[in-house]
Amino acid sequence: MSLKLTYFNLEAAAEKIRLACVVTNTVFEDNRISFDDWKELKPKTKYGQLPFLTEEGKEMYQSFALLKYIARKYGDDNLYPQDPVKLYAVEEALGLLDDFSKQWVPALYLGMGRHTSFGHPEEWPEKDATVKSMREKFAAEALPQFLKHLTTHIEANGGHFLCGENLTIADLAWVPQLRYFAKGIADHVPKEALDGFPVVTAYMARFMEIPSIKEWYAAHP
Repeated sequence: MSLKLTYFNLEAAAEKIRLACVVTNTVFEDNRISFDDWKELKPKTKYGQLPFLTEEGKEMYQSFALLKYIARKYGDDNLYPQDPVKLYAVEEALGLLDDFSKQWVPALYLGMGRHTSFGHPEEWPEKDATVKSMREKFAAEALPQFLKHLTTHIEANGGHFLCGENLTIADLAWVPQLRYFAKGIADHVPKEALDGFPVVTAYMARFMEIPSIKEWYAAHP
């Protein structure tokens, strides 16, 4: 059986799916395409979006659905539990990530040149200043708020992973997002923004020491 995951040469929406394959020892083709390739491919995709997964000729879409699919099909019961109480903890953490994303995405998309989708004209002289202001506000207000929430989650669940002693898909989804900010990729959000939250940074370090994940990032820094 062959799996092929198609996305750009970025972590972003696909990384949690890649990590699900990595921790379940599921062999997959990591098909990273260029933006020029995407122009030709986009009209042929179901939703005009990436990533998508191809399994035995069938294309499958939506990144969180793919994450859960891989975890349920190829992982153990810890990664995406069936027990209702454990499952709730995982879904709650994923819901928190969704809330977090809603806070960040407007500032992200405006900076990516998608300002017309938010009602701004194509020629918008205030764009750079607005993006800077929005991202600085996010770094000062929303980001610390969610890092406090994560600290509470980790401490309440035994201080190891987000939902307890075992790795779950919540960790696979959250850590790449946290890495994005810790690496200083986002303009106007200092990479030191996480430094004041030692419980979170220690959690990230534990995650990165998982042998299969450590090996993955040694090959994909």
